[in-house]
Amino acid sequence: MTTVKKIKWLLVSFIFGGAIGSAIALLYAPESGKHLRKDINRKTNELFEDGKQITLDLWQSTKEKAENVIKSANDALNTNVEKIMHK
Repeated sequence: MTTVKKIKWLLVSFIFGGAIGSAIALLYAPESGKHLRKDINRKTNELFEDGKQITLDLWQSTKEKAENVIKSANDALNTNVEKIMHK
């Protein structure tokens, strides 16, 4: 794997590890069931929204990179077609 992929997987691992650790900490917290359920619900919603934002950011980044690759390929193709036409 490339270094960038390794770094991304490391960050994703930290995020999931933090989410799991947070859930465990909430489960063992000395609170009443009502408060605990409220905290779990709040934290779950936060994690869901964070995950959704990360996914959207990654999707946008991937889309931009794909568009750049396609544009570069089209430019190279057009340049080479022009060279062939002139010969």
